[in-house]
Amino acid sequence: MSKARIPSLERKIGMIFILFGLLLIAGLSIQGSMSQQLIVHPLWQDLLQSSTERYLKDSGPAPRAAPPSTGRIRGWLLGADGAALPAQMPAYFATLPPGYYNEEDLDPYDAERSYSVLVTPVGAQRIVMAVDITDLEDYQNRASLLSVLIALLSGLMILGSLLWLYRGMRRPIQALAQRMDELDPERPSQRIATHFELSELHDIAVVVNRHLERVESFIERERSLLDQASHEFRTPIAVIAGAIDVVRLYDLPPAANAPLERIQSATDSLTEVMAALLYLSREPDGKALRETTQFDHLVTTLVEDHEYLLEGKQARFVIEELQPQWVACPEAIARIVVGNLLRNAAENSYQGAITVRLADRCLSIQDSGSGFDAVAAARRYTQALRDTRRHGGGQGLGLFLTRRVCERFGWTLKIASSPEQGTLVELHFAD
Repeated sequence: MSKARIPSLERKIGMIFILFGLLLIAGLSIQGSMSQQLIVHPLWQDLLQSSTERYLKDSGPAPRAAPPSTGRIRGWLLGADGAALPAQMPAYFATLPPGYYNEEDLDPYDAERSYSVLVTPVGAQRIVMAVDITDLEDYQNRASLLSVLIALLSGLMILGSLLWLYRGMRRPIQALAQRMDELDPERPSQRIATHFELSELHDIAVVVNRHLERVESFIERERSLLDQASHEFRTPIAVIAGAIDVVRLYDLPPAANAPLERIQSATDSLTEVMAALLYLSREPDGKALRETTQFDHLVTTLVEDHEYLLEGKQARFVIEELQPQWVACPEAIARIVVGNLLRNAAENSYQGAITVRLADRCLSIQDSGSGFDAVAAARRYTQALRDTRRHGGGQGLGLFLTRRVCERFGWTLKIASSPEQGTLVELHFAD
């Protein structure tokens, strides 16, 4: 299951602005709806009803005086059908049946003025009470238009803010990320340019440069320590190797040959390890990359050199295929890698064939051991501790060096193991 992607800061801020815009639009819409409800509110009906009742109470029985036709609330007394219409009354009021009519009901009759009208029958007459709400509706329309303008202005401000975020934050942040990505770990003393318009990015770049300085200082100390240790170890190793050559000049009993062989093997292994560590501790240079090694000759030589690891066993090396192969790598480093793989195969095989194949830019070694079976591995390890004839160094460091060399030259190391078929190691070289 893939991990959910974390939204960026720009996206989070953009979502906040968009949410703010939606809330603003919703608020303005609600405000417009509420102001529209004021136009058709029942209070107009109550007001006209109370005005009609007051007129009927004050005017007494017929013949009645005409209702007031001036002011906010005006009224007209309509006689029987055919009677003349009162002055200043909209003609369509006379066509309205008894009842209450709000502004929306009267829109088909008059599109210029807005009224709320109550028509009340009194015998053969009708009383028309009306309130002119044209000014109120005009005010409500202006308020709605202002709300729309505010919404548009807010949308433009939100859009401008998002564009500002893109130009003012995203691009500088991407520039900082690009500068960090362009740092080459193989080139020392690299720093990030600290000139940014945003002071926060400037501070980040300064902190990153300080971290790079500390990392380089740490690496330099580690490299210096490794170089010094390697040089210090070379002298005693050379002394031991020279002492072995001197001792062999004397007539020694046969029992001394095995210890001398173990000392010689340990000295050679340690020399290879120190050479590999020194090589890996240095920065890659063009000279090392231009060196090439003929792997088919090297494999043949190393297989012969590691035959001694199979003494006393029923296992043997078998070279199935050996195509001519040149690989861009110093021979000393290639010798360490192939030697470690052959040594591991020999030390884990007790019978059967250890097949070696070099073809299609791939070195494969299939041993006949029991793979990574835990019980068998523990038993072989105990036996190896008691076996004084066993040679070779540790597999852990050898495998570590092999993987580091593969990383340096872009090779691919694949290891497949099973208790039934043993271990298959495939070393794919870069094209």
